[in-house]
Amino acid sequence: MKRSLTLVLTTLAVLGSACWGEPAFDPEKLAVGPGGLVGNGEPVSSGEFAGGDDALPAPRQVETLPDDTRPPDCDGACVAYCDAANLENPVNRGLCRSLWGVGLSHRPLNPAEACRRLFVDMIGRVPGAEEAEATCSGGWGDTVRRLMETPEFIFINQRRAADKFLYSNEVVNLQAIYDMDRLVEKLYQGKVPYDQFAAVVSAHPVLTRRHADAGDKVDALFQLFLGRPPFEFERADMARIYSLWHSGYYEHPLLGRMPDAFIRYRCLTEDNKEVDPVKKGECTSVVWGYHELVFLPDVRAAIDQQIRELTMWNGLLGPDEWAQLQTPGRVLSQEIPFWERAVDEVLERYLGYELSPKAPEVRAELVRWLLDHRGDIRSVHYAVLTSAAYLQSAYGTTPTSYRWTYGPLKQMDAEVWIDSMALNSGYTTTSCDHRIAQPENLLRNGSLASYRVLQSSKWDIDKEGRIDESYANLARTLGGCPENIVGGRFRVVSILTTGTQLAFVGDLCNPTLDDQVNGAPLERLLPGGVEAGAPVNGDLAAEIATHQYRTLLGRAPTDEELTEARDAGAQCAQDSCGAEQFARPLCFALLSSAERLFY
Repeated sequence: MKRSLTLVLTTLAVLGSACWGEPAFDPEKLAVGPGGLVGNGEPVSSGEFAGGDDALPAPRQVETLPDDTRPPDCDGACVAYCDAANLENPVNRGLCRSLWGVGLSHRPLNPAEACRRLFVDMIGRVPGAEEAEATCSGGWGDTVRRLMETPEFIFINQRRAADKFLYSNEVVNLQAIYDMDRLVEKLYQGKVPYDQFAAVVSAHPVLTRRHADAGDKVDALFQLFLGRPPFEFERADMARIYSLWHSGYYEHPLLGRMPDAFIRYRCLTEDNKEVDPVKKGECTSVVWGYHELVFLPDVRAAIDQQIRELTMWNGLLGPDEWAQLQTPGRVLSQEIPFWERAVDEVLERYLGYELSPKAPEVRAELVRWLLDHRGDIRSVHYAVLTSAAYLQSAYGTTPTSYRWTYGPLKQMDAEVWIDSMALNSGYTTTSCDHRIAQPENLLRNGSLASYRVLQSSKWDIDKEGRIDESYANLARTLGGCPENIVGGRFRVVSILTTGTQLAFVGDLCNPTLDDQVNGAPLERLLPGGVEAGAPVNGDLAAEIATHQYRTLLGRAPTDEELTEARDAGAQCAQDSCGAEQFARPLCFALLSSAERLFY
């Protein structure tokens, strides 16, 4: 009887909106979960972060430069020099004692290189030269601020969150995944402080249903927000709270059977009417203060036949109950290591290496900065992206062991590589959706609602209702579009991935001019007004090369590259080749270069 009543309540919750003149099912508004209870007001900070355009000091004059076999030693004169520099950016302030203050210098900035890096890291694609020149102007602070305000900045961070939390609609309710995606959006709109975000995540079905038993949930929470596994006493203590969660299945009226998290009524007397004074210790955490977590059943409870216990679907929880369940995240956010992990993650994401162990002053400055901005994680992104550690060149003389004296050089994610190729060349591709890692699971139940969800997602569905997985198959070979069942995203350079990349670039550029290959439109590869059969000479070759470098690589060619193009054009003229015969092989050469894979 209780189970039937629960199903009735659940169905009414889904369909009841129709009674007020609203659609009963909206595939674009699937989110159901605790993320909807927070971040519904104004941003927690103004978003006007300082330190975007620091005047960087020159290296202090020292008798001898530091020995790069050990960390540099900042003496009193070094400290005084850095204090007098009046740096506003917290990364620059912290870095000074390991850089300029000890006589070291950073590598001169290449504006085109830095702009390209910002585009890839912040919005997930390589820009064309005109877009880069228009966006990366008016100071780096303004540039970063403009890019942070784009929808792509939020989207790229939502995709990173999907990798971090391993979204899998085979293991977690799809509505909970959409809710988590919504919560991340609010985080990067500045509407949810980072400590509140961690609290919500700690009891979110994306975590509690994704991981098997109570101890696994504790392990996951510690790794996510402290960057380490829990000590055994921490694991045992916090597991008492997480033991309230049970993994089961929820019968959605329209989407069918979905995996979801349920609450178990534990630590009660045999009649389930009150807290058992003997058992309640099994539901109480004491390491971070006294936190007793016991719920009394009401009409929402139903017997789970598998475990023979009273349970309740998490979708029926009220705001106060969610707040109680979020105790694990709240207690962890009171610890300084929680905030240190938050800033370390941003540093490593953008720099590609661990800076904090090498220059711990940077971490300390960033933690103060984040707390001063009320936990607005955007402030840390802004500080790192406008810092000297990030905005410097990766190219130059042989690097020393002082990693922070030259800029980042990282490998692109698979989706970034594919999307940039397609966008810059005008080549048509499909995509995958980070929220729906297993789209075939939705089609399997055969409901119209599931089909509508896929139609409104980033997956492409043909007229026969089949999913176009060509993009996903390519991306998965290169480590992207992860299914997140066992493992997640990866990056690798191998014979297989290189062969896959060359095959894709070959289809895109069609250097052999194969009539059966539907490559990038020729007008994207040639300057305006140049016909496919126009005879090529040195000057036209240089014009084509300039156009392709700006369009495909997002920068102007160097003098050496132009000379090579003219020489190739002169050779082409001897063979009486046309503009298309020159442009398509050049496209292949540029897009298969390491510059399109590393940034």
